[in-house]
Amino acid sequence: MPVRQTILRASALAVLAGSGLAAALNMGLIGAASRPAAPAQVAQPAPDQPPAAPALPLTADTAGVRLPASAPMPPALPVAAGAPVPAPLPDAAPQAAPATDIARSPLGLPCGLEVAGTAMPGAMVALDVMDPCRPGMRVEVEHAGLTFAAATDAMGLLTLDVPALEAPAIFTVRLADETLGMALVPVPDLGGIGRVAVAWEEDRAIELHAFENDAAFGAPGHVWQDAPGDVTLVTAGTGGVLTRLGDPTVEAPRIAQVYTYPVAVAGALALSVDIPVTSASCGQPVRAQSLRLRDGAVETQEIRLTLPGCDAVGDYLVLQNLFDDLRLAGN
Repeated sequence: MPVRQTILRASALAVLAGSGLAAALNMGLIGAASRPAAPAQVAQPAPDQPPAAPALPLTADTAGVRLPASAPMPPALPVAAGAPVPAPLPDAAPQAAPATDIARSPLGLPCGLEVAGTAMPGAMVALDVMDPCRPGMRVEVEHAGLTFAAATDAMGLLTLDVPALEAPAIFTVRLADETLGMALVPVPDLGGIGRVAVAWEEDRAIELHAFENDAAFGAPGHVWQDAPGDVTLVTAGTGGVLTRLGDPTVEAPRIAQVYTYPVAVAGALALSVDIPVTSASCGQPVRAQSLRLRDGAVETQEIRLTLPGCDAVGDYLVLQNLFDDLRLAGN
């Protein structure tokens, strides 16, 4: 007998035992038998009889109903030979393993690389690289073909202002231990802005020079690392700004300089790339790259050359034809 029927049956027996046969009849647990109607008889006067004894209450004993002591258990189902025996259920569900502790820096900050960027005026991006557990670590940043390297400070933080070369701007960050991070930053004001850049490996001290309005060397309008200008000139449409990226003191340095200008002034603009011959670089190879933002796309050009010998220390190699069509493009 199924367990559910056994429970119902036991409940019915409890009702019978507690309430008597009348309650059982009312609940439908014992059916009431029907009998044929007796033939009609003429009532006769009853002889004098002694008074009848009071009626006993109708109970299971007086009604002659026999109740079983307990409901029988259902028979066990046969088990096929060789059938696997189910394993006993555990007393309680296993507890989940406690979460591992999060690694933290000596200052209690959680470890982990985070990269975030915020759009700034002049199509600039404020890029923040943070990992409290990697202080003083080399960080390589790649953006639209432009690559440079710097390092986190003692807190594991590196903050940069990077000229965007695409919109939206995608930045890929690689730490010295190959940890990777990315940031995607909308750049709403890249239109109307021109950019040229030169990037190089090793500490070759390359210089990018912009001569606005046919300015002479060192005069107002000559924009370079010693007179970088300001981004407010770009937003005002009156001049350009030079941004230096990278740290020459890190291992395997990668440096870049980016010149930003309003497209409207390109017709009165001349550019050059100067490479000094120093005691550290004389006779050494130069591996560099020029980049130019044109019509929303970045054009690149490889620069491969060898510097003169050390008897030429103090001289400069001047490359004036890397962006020689810039003036024509602005007219």
